[in-house]
Amino acid sequence: MGKLEKDLVNRVTEYQRLYKVKIAQTEAPGLYKYYSTQRPVDIGTFPKPPHNAPDEIVNYEGRVWVENDTRLAWGHLTYTRPLTEQEAADYELRPSRENPDIKQRMEKQAQVVGKWEDAHRVPDQKRLTWFYPDFGSYAVKEYVAPERLAEAAKGMEHQEAARARKKAKRQPPIAEQLKAAQKEAQGHRGPEAPQKKAPDRGER
Repeated sequence: MGKLEKDLVNRVTEYQRLYKVKIAQTEAPGLYKYYSTQRPVDIGTFPKPPHNAPDEIVNYEGRVWVENDTRLAWGHLTYTRPLTEQEAADYELRPSRENPDIKQRMEKQAQVVGKWEDAHRVPDQKRLTWFYPDFGSYAVKEYVAPERLAEAAKGMEHQEAARARKKAKRQPPIAEQLKAAQKEAQGHRGPEAPQKKAPDRGER
């Protein structure tokens, strides 16, 4: 082990002692993993929210592909509770798609994206989702990162909103719609029957 590596291990050990951090397995349910994509994990490179210190700090042997080759990372940290988006962004951390909150969000986004892909007949090789017939819902493909799916879902929602606004603009005002409906109703009734002339009392 080199001098720099020993120094980092010593500092991580000291951090664990000071903050009473216990090492936990990443497979443990309920843990939230975040990848350090821009630099190795070191003191001052990750958030330490109150009552939510990292459970595990891991550095890889260089910058490697993770999450089915969807991103490059120098290492990762796991927390008992999720970080806020701002906390993760401040340190350029990226959440794992296996985090409970991210997984739930991606499942909802997959339904939006999957229906859009079906409606637009997107080829299988370009799809971000596939249909799971056993559950009657869409699932995200393994190579899709959370950020990519979120961007696609947001773009599709904007397209649908723009289409709805455009359709609303093409419709005539309510007053004109009511006049047209009244005219159509009169057409269905046919011409009105002529009124009978009342007899003149002087002619009796």
